[in-house]
Amino acid sequence: MSQYPADNPTAALYIHIPFCEKRCSYCDFYTVANRKSAIPAYMQAVLREMALRAEAAPWPQQRFATLYFGGGTPSLLTPAQIAQLIEAARQHFAFVADTEITLEANPGTVQPETLRGYRDAGVNRLSLGVQSFWPDELAMLERLHSVEDIGRTVADARAAGFANLSIDLMFAFPGQRPSRWRHTLERTLALAPEHISAYNLTIEAGTPLAKQIQAGQVRPLTESRQRAFFKFSIDFLEAHGYRHYEVSNYARPGFESRHNRKYWDGSLYLSLGASAHSYDGRRRFWNVANYVHYTNSLEAGHLPIASEEMLSPEKQRFEMVFLGLRQRQGVDVQRFSERFYLDFREHYRIQLDRLLQHTPPLLEFSDRHLRLTPEGWLLCDAVCAEFVE
Repeated sequence: MSQYPADNPTAALYIHIPFCEKRCSYCDFYTVANRKSAIPAYMQAVLREMALRAEAAPWPQQRFATLYFGGGTPSLLTPAQIAQLIEAARQHFAFVADTEITLEANPGTVQPETLRGYRDAGVNRLSLGVQSFWPDELAMLERLHSVEDIGRTVADARAAGFANLSIDLMFAFPGQRPSRWRHTLERTLALAPEHISAYNLTIEAGTPLAKQIQAGQVRPLTESRQRAFFKFSIDFLEAHGYRHYEVSNYARPGFESRHNRKYWDGSLYLSLGASAHSYDGRRRFWNVANYVHYTNSLEAGHLPIASEEMLSPEKQRFEMVFLGLRQRQGVDVQRFSERFYLDFREHYRIQLDRLLQHTPPLLEFSDRHLRLTPEGWLLCDAVCAEFVE
């Protein structure tokens, strides 16, 4: 069995910028607030990690198709700093001619000249963390921007030359009414982004929002109501020209996130920065989730690896099924059989019998793909869990 999927010839590069002005109430990513003074030293550490990784297999043999700056709030970095990271990446790694370069930013935190600087530096895709068009919902999430900031930032981004714009949204807030979610979607459509990510708000243990729920200050929506919001999102956005191509993602034709699709299709990905996770085709490894330890380690000339996981054949099979089912196209059954030397239908005969014969069916075959039915989308996690070996 090949370590590296032959039909995924290009890789993805991710750079994690953990710094934020303020940590949001729902966030469980590795981020740190009020540490902007640490950015220059962190930048140098990322550049050192980049140089060290570029010398180790399999990365010198890879061609990269995407570069993604995520966080945190990457737009806390200046255009000159982003340009430095892009230039260093191009010096260390081989990139395709039309590389997708994405930068995450928050409305109201970037000025017109800053956006022009990012565009001049080579960023060609902007992902805006909008989340909601309701002031009280933004306050619940402890977002710093206003509703007015959203439209202004989108207009500034267009003026700066961004023709590929993604907007992140959240739904199923505690106590949220369907009319409110529809209003947020309508306001989003009025801005005509090329891509929309719509995430069901999940309550992560240890976050301020989770503590509010435990204290009885807010009450989460029931699972059935959350599923109703999700179904409405699919129907509404598809009716307005946005294809639902992954559980939480919608795009106009040709504007699907190339970077995120790399995570879902089995491609290799290298991630730099504190807490960043990478995959080299046979193992997953990740850096320490502490920017001080990360920086100190690289200053001493050591890679800041926290741990690694060798992926067993069973786990590789599950991940291919799980990630395939999360996409509209589904699992490529023929590719699965070629990769693992197993007959897909026979290997998963019990699971398929149960899910295909469910009333209503939760899965369906289409040509060489197994995919979720409309009802299956509403129970995606439960369906995927059936394939754990």
